Amino acid sequence: MKVINSPIVITIIVIVSAFTLKSQMKPDFASEIRGAYDELISIAQDASGDAEKTKAIQDFAEQIASQLKTGFSSGFSSKDDEESRDEKFLRIKKNVHVTGVKEIQSEWKGRQAIMFRLENKSEYAISQIKVNLEFYRNGELVDVKNEHIHDIEVLDSGESFTAKEERNTPNHLTEEEKAGFAFDQVTVAVTSFQIVE
Repeated sequence: MKVINSPIVITIIVIVSAFTLKSQMKPDFASEIRGAYDELISIAQDASGDAEKTKAIQDFAEQIASQLKTGFSSGFSSKDDEESRDEKFLRIKKNVHVTGVKEIQSEWKGRQAIMFRLENKSEYAISQIKVNLEFYRNGELVDVKNEHIHDIEVLDSGESFTAKEERNTPNHLTEEEKAGFAFDQVTVAVTSFQIVE
């Protein structure tokens, strides 16, 4: 037990463990371990029975062990090169396009309708698609809507879908107010969806 509890042995065990795993670590961290190793060897060679230096080595070894434990725990819980959920969403979102936005005739009086095409050029199928619609008149924003595209359950990779949305003109407005409330331009942007894996 005395041999195992020796601060020099503890130090060697810590350093050997570190070098065993250094191939899976970042290069900067491996360089820091190498520097610590060189410093410890220098101290150990100079210690030769000096109780104060031996205690310093033991304290340093304990600090390294504590830091390695923390580092390894976080390393096993999440990989550095693993794509986060938000990063994956944004990467896929860049490949989900809205094209062909145009106003069409509504079947209902007092409504304006538009149609647009959703194109999924990502490698994943998506569902529960939500879009943001901004309505402009003479370049000024007059209304905004956030809508789920209910007519499609899943938009597969490589597929496209033409959607239709309608906008009501409030009945309590005068004809002049309705004309001012009507849009002459619409922008559509995909804001959210679920990734189907």
